[in-house]
Amino acid sequence: MFEANNRAYLTFYMKQFSKLHRQIFAITTTLALITIVIISISIASLLYTQGIDNAESVLRNKNRSVTTLIDGYVAPLRKAVEYTGSPASGVDHSRFREQETKEKILSLFEVLQNTIPNIHYIFSGYEDGSLLINNYTAPADFNSTVRPWYLAAIKSNPLISEGVPYQDINSKKWLVSFGTTLLDADNKIVGVISIDAGMDSIVKALAIRDEKYPTIYNFVMDTEGKILIHPDETLPDTLHQQIFSHLPEKVNASGSLAYNDGDQKKLAHFDRIDELGWIVVTEVNLADIRQPIVKTITSTLLMIVIGSLFTTWLMSHILSRHLILPLKRLQQRVQEITEGKDELGKYVFPNNEIGKISEAIEKLTEKALIQKNIELKDKNTLLSTISHTDQLTSIANRRKMMEVLHTEVSSYEQNQLPFSVLMFDVDHFKHVNDTFGHDAGDQVLIRLAQVVKATIRNTDTLGRWGGEEFVIVCPNTDKTMALNIAEKVFSAIHLHDFPLQISITISLGLSEFTNNHSLESILVGIDQKMYRAKQLGRNQIQT
Repeated sequence: MFEANNRAYLTFYMKQFSKLHRQIFAITTTLALITIVIISISIASLLYTQGIDNAESVLRNKNRSVTTLIDGYVAPLRKAVEYTGSPASGVDHSRFREQETKEKILSLFEVLQNTIPNIHYIFSGYEDGSLLINNYTAPADFNSTVRPWYLAAIKSNPLISEGVPYQDINSKKWLVSFGTTLLDADNKIVGVISIDAGMDSIVKALAIRDEKYPTIYNFVMDTEGKILIHPDETLPDTLHQQIFSHLPEKVNASGSLAYNDGDQKKLAHFDRIDELGWIVVTEVNLADIRQPIVKTITSTLLMIVIGSLFTTWLMSHILSRHLILPLKRLQQRVQEITEGKDELGKYVFPNNEIGKISEAIEKLTEKALIQKNIELKDKNTLLSTISHTDQLTSIANRRKMMEVLHTEVSSYEQNQLPFSVLMFDVDHFKHVNDTFGHDAGDQVLIRLAQVVKATIRNTDTLGRWGGEEFVIVCPNTDKTMALNIAEKVFSAIHLHDFPLQISITISLGLSEFTNNHSLESILVGIDQKMYRAKQLGRNQIQT
């Protein structure tokens, strides 16, 4: 009869939305909402910052690419100018009036034109106004000394003149002119040598578009803000006042900046080529960058919100089923045990299920205290073990490894006992997970930990640093001994048959702790060595 009444009581009670149930639901919902807000703000900020950083990296790389192209393109031209005007060319330009010298000069010009295909014209002008150039006869009234290329070289003396781009009248192609002064034995200027070279490849490089950022483009301007080379043929010889007014001082060889061009917000990167007097600029509409960032943030936050709300509902459901109902049953059982005792504790417990259970448990506390203390000690021991052990591989976790490292550093500082640290990462582990599944990936990590632990010495400590990264701390071990251990680990992994015939290799970095190290610096150092091993092709040791 009592059992039937008990079942009826529980059935009735389960239908009620108890106070504790409402409290749990309210707490989980509140925590979920707070978590959603905090995570959303953090992730949105992180994604936006990363998006801008990525865009700046793209701008910087494209800008450097164009700058490097220009440097590589112009260098042989400037060398040719320098060589032609120097005594090393075997030509004495101070004797330019002599026919034999003229022939030597023109012959040299022809050789250079045949050697450097980018040269369109190479010529020299002299103080008497004459001009020497192959396959061209200057007009009778031609005067070299008043030409822009002549004046630019005189102004830059003794340096080579800055590159002056211009559009050829006949071919409409972009050319750039470099010149230097010609001196006699007394260092007196007798003329100017100049080379005009084609800029087609540079113009093409400036015009290359980016699929991710369609509005990105490049152009070149001088130190006064005048556009020299631009894929849009209507813009050269115009001022770009908007960006020029935002450029930092000339001491900054390169950098990034943001500015408004009309109603468009722009992000740009610039690089100065001082020897040419050019500034290479790569810019993009900021809206072009923000659009993919906003899409990424929106989709990410949507997944977070949906996941958090589902988690809240699931937690409430699980807690209601696995916590409240057992508590109610426990309450019933405790009341049966304590039945027949009239005296209750003087403490007034809260008016809910927990309070009623507490009133019943109060009467059993004194008898169960010793047993509970024993259980608590056992649980604390278990928790201590769990807190220092990686749950997947059963080796030391990162917290334990940090304690071991601190101990070794202290021992080194007191006794100068050497120790070494090895860090390795499983190569292409993401491919293993993607190809064979995460369960297979977990089995690989478990087996890898077993193989390495069986290979190293009993005095060494192996720990999982995170993901597929592992650390080995080797006490009383110098760099040579550590390398020997690393080679044994490599050999053991190479010879081991992993599940599903998965081929596993590692990239490893190692360092010996010295007086020049701190704990932070040696960890940074071996991490860099490990990633250098990856960059150099993986499956290797970097010391």
